[in-house]
Amino acid sequence: MLSMRMIAVLAMASACLAQTEFEVASVKPNTSLSTDSNFNRMPGGGISAINVTLRDLITFAYDIRDYQLSGGPNWLGKDRYDLVAKSNHDAPAGPQAPFEEAFRLIRLKMRALLADRFKLAIHTETREMPVYALVIAKNGPQLEESKSQDLTIHGQTGHLVCKKISMKAFAERALSNRMGRTVVDKTGLSGEFDFEVKYLEDRGAASSDASGPDFLTAMQEQLGLKLEPQKGPVEVTVVDRAEKASAN
Repeated sequence: MLSMRMIAVLAMASACLAQTEFEVASVKPNTSLSTDSNFNRMPGGGISAINVTLRDLITFAYDIRDYQLSGGPNWLGKDRYDLVAKSNHDAPAGPQAPFEEAFRLIRLKMRALLADRFKLAIHTETREMPVYALVIAKNGPQLEESKSQDLTIHGQTGHLVCKKISMKAFAERALSNRMGRTVVDKTGLSGEFDFEVKYLEDRGAASSDASGPDFLTAMQEQLGLKLEPQKGPVEVTVVDRAEKASAN
């Protein structure tokens, strides 16, 4: 006979499991031949992913960049799917950290879904790879302490706006994505900052401001920060097994 304490423990374990699995999920092959794809968060902690590859889903689920994913069958980045997953357990994303927390539980649920529907098995290993170090430029940092409530990274052509961002988050989130290589914060700067970078997106394109700086030059001139190429340890996710998901 189970004690009340044991029943409580089992109930808690069941609740935790429910919060890391989607309630209902549909995965269907996409045959549209479109090149457009998107991820959208749904109310209640669900997500829709339209016209995406398994490679896209893995990088999303494990919060990694494409260069950090290795191995797997050749269709990993070719076959496309539409995925809709619903849950009644929303992620506990408070107003203080929406960027970091909004998708945390959704990513965990996606990992469970990929293991179930695609029979995905992975392991991680550390490899020595080219990286960039984010460091302070010669004239020192030109950053203002944040007065914003929420962390925001918003980029559009020739303009990057960051609010309430640490140098670690700037390196890992904004710069690693842009540079296609892991960027490590070595500025030694603590705290959170508000700043923007204005730059010329493509020097080869016609522009009314042909003398505008490229991104790296603008970052050095406007923020007092620069990137230095180095080599360092990078965590890589290796696909050991994956199967095509059948339509449902």
